[in-house]
Amino acid sequence: MKFFFITILLVTGIVCKQDAIAQGIIFQDLTLKQAMSKAADPVAPKMIFVDCYTSWCGPCIEMAKQEFPKKVSGDFFNPKFIAVKYDMEKGEGIDIRKKYDVNMFPTFLILNAQGEEINRVVGKAVAEEFIEKVKVALNPDNSMASLKAAYEKDKNMRTALPYAKALYENAKDPSAVLSEVFNVAMDYERFSVDYLKLALGTVEFGSPFFRKLMLDKRSIDKALGTEVANEMIFDKVRKHMYLIANETGAKYNVFYTPTQVEDIAYTIALLKLDPMKQETHLCRVALYVANKDLDGMIDYYKRYILNLPDNDVFKGILDGILAGKVSRATDAQKTAIREYFQMGVRNSERQAKHYKAQLESISK
Repeated sequence: MKFFFITILLVTGIVCKQDAIAQGIIFQDLTLKQAMSKAADPVAPKMIFVDCYTSWCGPCIEMAKQEFPKKVSGDFFNPKFIAVKYDMEKGEGIDIRKKYDVNMFPTFLILNAQGEEINRVVGKAVAEEFIEKVKVALNPDNSMASLKAAYEKDKNMRTALPYAKALYENAKDPSAVLSEVFNVAMDYERFSVDYLKLALGTVEFGSPFFRKLMLDKRSIDKALGTEVANEMIFDKVRKHMYLIANETGAKYNVFYTPTQVEDIAYTIALLKLDPMKQETHLCRVALYVANKDLDGMIDYYKRYILNLPDNDVFKGILDGILAGKVSRATDAQKTAIREYFQMGVRNSERQAKHYKAQLESISK
């Protein structure tokens, strides 16, 4: 009898474990051709859900481990889709990435049984929110073809914004659409928060559309707030200017001429960003590097960077950029760089002495 109950418990445990595993989305180990064949079953026709991931994509891993195993995900996807997943950098995934032009991760393709794209969803979301996004994507009116057709038929802000958002979410540049509608829209539409956030968030720095927007910077500031607008503009060049300043741009296929860096530095200077915000000095530093002017760069550090607060992590980044130039510096330049850091040490010692004196006065 005891053996019987143990057996029942073990069987029940195994069944429960299998049920728990089966709660989420069931991804099948199939080629895309095999998935198309299964989806075309006349008895139980389905669509195909393709998880396009990479091994290094954090959000991809989060979706796979946290959201797709949820029961709500399985309840929605399993009856409607043949679910498959492919690493976009291995095996069949390489060809799928090229065929469907997948450039952002994670990307989730929704295909019909013929392998034709119905729509796609890009990016991570909690299960419930992700399901709502898929429902929206399944609406024929929200397909890329339908959104494009609606815009081409009547070019206005009402049709342009959904189409531009879809382009962006599909890793395509929406600037042409946003620029075109900017020319015909009313001012209350051109300077709406929704339009400006998409336009400033996607426009290429220095492009004709960027320059067109900057001609109305006063209106943009009024709509978004000057600080928000400036931050969005600076965000567009921050990473690239760091790579130029650190001389690692080639590693990431980032190349700028000295003239282009000067244009960027000039534009950012016109924004009048807070000089105590240390990363705002990055464009000037990048310009010295682009012009191979280490003497000027050292002088700039002594004049401006030295006196910035040490409690900002970016101060360390800026100092690290200068220290990285030592290997190619002349003896005189090495001496000047050493002087800069010695001055920093003396500043720190004075600050330490000040705080020590304050602490001693409190202790008495």
